[in-house]
Amino acid sequence: EALPLAERVVRTREGVLGAEHPDTATAVRNLASLHRAMGRYDEALPLAERVVRTLEGVLGAEHPDTATAVGNLASLYEAMGR
Repeated sequence: EALPLAERVVRTREGVLGAEHPDTATAVRNLASLHRAMGRYDEALPLAERVVRTLEGVLGAEHPDTATAVGNLASLYEAMGR
């Protein structure tokens, strides 16, 4: 039940705020985390990478939120054995 709701939040935020908005990135991060929790790493990876790209572009590479996104991506790579 959680997956369709998380996808709905992403679509709503993309429509209202735009794909590059930090709040949209938060929704994408949540969706990536949900996929990861379900063991769906192949679905989680492009979402986590998207969050990093978005936040680097909007907030900059040195912003704490970007650093958190990079850490989340690193953790996902670790879980995938990469």
